[in-house]
Amino acid sequence: MKKTIKIIMSVLIMMIIHQLSIGQNESDEKKISGYRNALGIAAGFTTGYGLSYRYTPAKFGIQTTFAPFKDDYTSHYCIGVTFIYNLFETEKVNFYLYQANSYSHTKYKDYYSNNYSWTETKSVTEFFNNGIGFGLEFIFLRRVSFNLMGGYAAYNDFERLSLTGETGLYFKF
Repeated sequence: MKKTIKIIMSVLIMMIIHQLSIGQNESDEKKISGYRNALGIAAGFTTGYGLSYRYTPAKFGIQTTFAPFKDDYTSHYCIGVTFIYNLFETEKVNFYLYQANSYSHTKYKDYYSNNYSWTETKSVTEFFNNGIGFGLEFIFLRRVSFNLMGGYAAYNDFERLSLTGETGLYFKF
């Protein structure tokens, strides 16, 4: 029940941010850099890690991150969705607020010996992280950006509150 309430609260926050983004003015639609899409890699405790896509048409933007891994003994999936609100934008540096959500699911298959036979056991680990904070985007070579984000996070289904750090490297197009 506690986990369900936490997930509902996070979804409500995302819906509010989405509704605010719909009310943008036409004057907000122009980006200084001219590039609205970005593809790259990201790593963070609340944004998730792996391949990342970022779409920032104006003041509001979204970033998605995904990393699948599977072998004979383990399967792991990390999915992240981050909402971005640009506060200040120049040709070389952007300053923004972010609200990040990531879900991680890992399934292990272990084999234990009891002297005469092997026993297979399976264990599953899954958790949800949520964070909010400020970010800086440093743009160089007109199409490459390096992002640093920092803020406050709720880890492992809101069991622990602490600081967080996130990063990303993107090619803009």
